[in-house]
Amino acid sequence: MLINDLDCFERANYCGKISGMDTSGVNDYQYNSWAFRGPCYEQYCGQKVNICLGDSFTANIGGAIEHSWPSQLDIPTLNLGIDGAGNDAIALVYQRACDVFDVQHTFVMYSFLHRRLQQTKFVQTVAEDQENFDYFLKHRISDKYECALPSWCWTDSEYEFLKSLGIYFLDVPKTQLFADDPNIDRICVLEVNYNNLRGPAWPTYNEFIAGAPAHPDMLDDNFGNFLDPLIRYKNVDGFHLSLHANKLYSEYLHTQWNNYESQDII
Repeated sequence: MLINDLDCFERANYCGKISGMDTSGVNDYQYNSWAFRGPCYEQYCGQKVNICLGDSFTANIGGAIEHSWPSQLDIPTLNLGIDGAGNDAIALVYQRACDVFDVQHTFVMYSFLHRRLQQTKFVQTVAEDQENFDYFLKHRISDKYECALPSWCWTDSEYEFLKSLGIYFLDVPKTQLFADDPNIDRICVLEVNYNNLRGPAWPTYNEFIAGAPAHPDMLDDNFGNFLDPLIRYKNVDGFHLSLHANKLYSEYLHTQWNNYESQDII
């Protein structure tokens, strides 16, 4: 077992409809005896495996485990994502996984920079940016296929820090006018905002979502502020990644892996 000495081990063998931020009751959560969201891992001890590391975004809280980015990689992996884990805990799990398995390839999605592992608990700390940056660099797992949480998780300074390191993360604009992109996926339309702005000649919300043409007023910069592009990238809890977003991450990581494998062959 990898985390039986940490408080998060209490999730071992949990089976239910609620986990972490997801209280929707629409998802099934089954944690194995090692407290990871996946099948039994004991059978892989001593064997060659690929592993995926991260926090609740990797465990795919708010969605089906089959929709997680590790499941979308099209590469057999063990999902070692832990809800609430920081980058120090992720590094610890990596070290322990290497002791238990014959780890071949490692894929990691880095967590919030302010999280810390203190004794057996995951806690959030208040620290200056530079302290968080230094702490991250200390626990960064070198020479692995890496990415980080999406843009809505980072402050401006953290955003620039990760960019400077060349670490990929899903970068999605927070707001957008319909006038800027009339062809945007209409799933991004906020019903409440649309109805508040809707003029008498506009199609109803349901008609518009179904494909009704936009009224000319909707293309004016004074109107159309009813879009949230993030909707397409978030799941039912409004925070974690949707299947669409997980596929974007998996495509990036798979490309990095494929490029490395091609070089190795050459």
